Amino acid sequence: MKQALLIPIYQPNGQVIPFLKSMNPADFSVFVVVDDGSGLTYEPIFDEIRTLPNFHVVSYEVNGGKGHALKEGFKYLKERYPDLEGVVTADGDGQHAYSDILKIRDALAEHPSSLIMGVRDFKGKDVPKHNRLGNRFSSDYFKVVTHKDLSDTQTGLRGIPANLFPLALSVYGSRYDYEMNFLLQAVKETNFYQVSIQTIYDGNKSSHFHPVRDSLRIYRTPILYVLVALLSVAIDEGLFYLLSHFISSELVYKVLIATVTARLISGTFNFLGNNFFVFHTEEGFWKKLAKYAVVYFINMGLSFALVYAFSYLPSELIYIKLVVDFVLFVINYFVQLTWVFAHKSHKANKPVVLSINEGGKNK
Repeated sequence: MKQALLIPIYQPNGQVIPFLKSMNPADFSVFVVVDDGSGLTYEPIFDEIRTLPNFHVVSYEVNGGKGHALKEGFKYLKERYPDLEGVVTADGDGQHAYSDILKIRDALAEHPSSLIMGVRDFKGKDVPKHNRLGNRFSSDYFKVVTHKDLSDTQTGLRGIPANLFPLALSVYGSRYDYEMNFLLQAVKETNFYQVSIQTIYDGNKSSHFHPVRDSLRIYRTPILYVLVALLSVAIDEGLFYLLSHFISSELVYKVLIATVTARLISGTFNFLGNNFFVFHTEEGFWKKLAKYAVVYFINMGLSFALVYAFSYLPSELIYIKLVVDFVLFVINYFVQLTWVFAHKSHKANKPVVLSINEGGKNK
């Protein structure tokens, strides 16, 4: 199987050259290192990498982020090596043993149409607490969204088959958010296999990951969804409160008119916000609007029915509506993510997540 090893690097440390020199040029069809705008200071290091057998360096001046670097690497490989059957991606910060890189290569050769994930064990004593908590949260988020178990969603050691190359080139994101976005879409396209790898930490001295800034990028979609939703709720609840207090009518008509009017205005704002700022899909505007309209009217009916059903409780209508709409809000996030604004899936089969033990057999 013709495979390439792709390594994005930004401002490499002193361990990079010895690490790359330890690799056997015959282990992959080609080795590609992407210089993600490291700057003039680091040019001698990349010049030395160019002298290594079977190594190629892709360089550009401005740092674009890890996702951008991976895309540039895939673009280079697609143009120069169109017959490649798989690409192994690895980090350039010394957190992957070369023996583990070869394990991913071999697993991809055994499962040439599946995504291979090199997963680490975060239960060890040497694993920093924030890394353990961050990975746990990331894995739980992935499971809630995809209904799939993946023990390490943050690993950069992956085996990507040729059938996922188009997705690797087109998925939204240019920094650390790219890898999570890729996983969320790839789970719709193919099977996952998890391969146990070593957990290596150097106190994060060589990592360029910024815990707050890059976490905000990774979870950009749910964060922006919440912000747009909060603004929509403010519009919805504010209009409902005003209308329900100023409309003189029977209770059922008061609730109906206030709910419909508030939802029409807030729903329009919500759709436009989600379409242009939250979710990024290739599907046409009007098709997404049609799907959103279906969800929108179902929610309007549910909101009205549930608020009216609980309106006889000894509480203000606005408080009842807040509780009802919060429940609907959580449900709607997953409906919009997986249907209204979903990326296209090109596979008819239902992907699964499997594990591979040390001997290479499925668990």
